[in-house]
Amino acid sequence: MGLTLDYSQVKEVYAQAAERGVAIPTFCAEDRETLEAILAAAYELGQEIGVPNLPVAPAWTCRYPGRKQMTLVTQCADPYLGMEMMHSDLQLFAGEHSPYRNLTIVPHLDHAFPWHDMDVLLQYADRFASVMCDASERPFEENIEITAKYVEQVKGKVLVEGGVDEVFEATGDKHKNEATTVEQARRFLSETGVDIIVPNVGTEHRATADKVKYNSRRAREISREVGKIMCLHGTSSVPKEDLSTLPQDGFVKINIFTILAVKGGQSVADVVLRNLGNIFTSDQLERYVADGILSKNVLSPDYAQAFGGIKPRLNSAANPMRRRAWFTIVKDTCKEYMRTFNYENYAR
Repeated sequence: MGLTLDYSQVKEVYAQAAERGVAIPTFCAEDRETLEAILAAAYELGQEIGVPNLPVAPAWTCRYPGRKQMTLVTQCADPYLGMEMMHSDLQLFAGEHSPYRNLTIVPHLDHAFPWHDMDVLLQYADRFASVMCDASERPFEENIEITAKYVEQVKGKVLVEGGVDEVFEATGDKHKNEATTVEQARRFLSETGVDIIVPNVGTEHRATADKVKYNSRRAREISREVGKIMCLHGTSSVPKEDLSTLPQDGFVKINIFTILAVKGGQSVADVVLRNLGNIFTSDQLERYVADGILSKNVLSPDYAQAFGGIKPRLNSAANPMRRRAWFTIVKDTCKEYMRTFNYENYAR
């Protein structure tokens, strides 16, 4: 199917996921390597289970204060340039010469605060399958008013996700972390007309699981009232043993980013550390030893993979080695989440 942007078709993608007991993981990206790794994960899994058109939801934020992803795509930090580059890459990855062309690709704009990103919410609405109009920082009544106004402006053009209530920020100390009530969820859905809601069920952004507790019972109570149209944010703080329960708790969309960045960065650091003798000269390594950064072991001619003597080697110094390290772990992590969230049900 390739890029799937038609409103009715996107609604059907999420309706089918809910019917099959699948939650579609929405993986955020801020670079080409991650974007391709997300698509490659769905492609590989599709080949394994015999379903080449699996849905896959790459996503990114624009000027979201928590993580301004489109300002991170380029060094000049221009959000429009970042947005255009990501869309351009996505078009190519979905094109006729791409191995990913048969996937059902439903790109998502995440955490678009109307007071920061209204230009993007309006100008790019027809280039996303779904967008999150995030007014959850504002008081509840104002949140409803802002979100409802946006829904009316883009009705039938793009799937709209809305945050019912604040999701706690691990880096802040003033945000509340009270679970969304069933009545709040019902009112928000009824009065805004959004397609997907983000309730606060105890999770938080960029946090460790020992600081919060996912409220499965509240999630199910809300889902019984509104249906399987919920999206979970703050997934990194959900204990691993609880992840597989999320689809049956009513979540059809699950946002994931932090773990991809952490694992990707660690994998790159690991491959660099193991190739120091292929990246630096002996003199450069000696300076690191003198500064107490590295041990004398790195000066050994056969340290790690520096066989044949310490000297810079193109294959280790150039970017492809690091890109491959990042790509591989991110792809494998995305595929693991897809399995956890019941993607194999598409083969049944």
